[in-house]
Amino acid sequence: METTREQLWELVDHFEDIDFWQGVSFAKVKQTGDTNGVGDEYECTFRTKMLFKLKILLKVADKSKPNQFKLMVEGPLAGEGTCYLEELDHGQATLIRCVWEVRLDHSMLRMSNPVMRPVYVWSHNKVMDEGVAGVGRHLQARVSEASHITKIYR
Repeated sequence: METTREQLWELVDHFEDIDFWQGVSFAKVKQTGDTNGVGDEYECTFRTKMLFKLKILLKVADKSKPNQFKLMVEGPLAGEGTCYLEELDHGQATLIRCVWEVRLDHSMLRMSNPVMRPVYVWSHNKVMDEGVAGVGRHLQARVSEASHITKIYR
């Protein structure tokens, strides 16, 4: 993405204010008072491409400004995700790499996983693509083609 790491970090630092991600909303539900926001919790609601909503709890586990942040996830999806922000082109661009390791923690999703896994991965990738496009529009930055590696565990 043709934007600085600092600009992206501002979004990370205040992601409850994100209003440009179609079908996704964030609400801060707990603030710990930690100056980095570690321990703060957010409710994230998103509409899947399968036309149902999921609500998860995100807890900030670690922030290392401006290089990475880690979130713990609870709800129908549970696990953790770490996002890395790597400076490119002498600070004019940033590579965002997110590694999510989540399991399905909802009985209906778990039972249907053997058959529905490709659809779950497709839906996740479409929701993430819309988020990346929204960041690009918000920051008025050119975005390269997004790529995803999605692993959904039972």
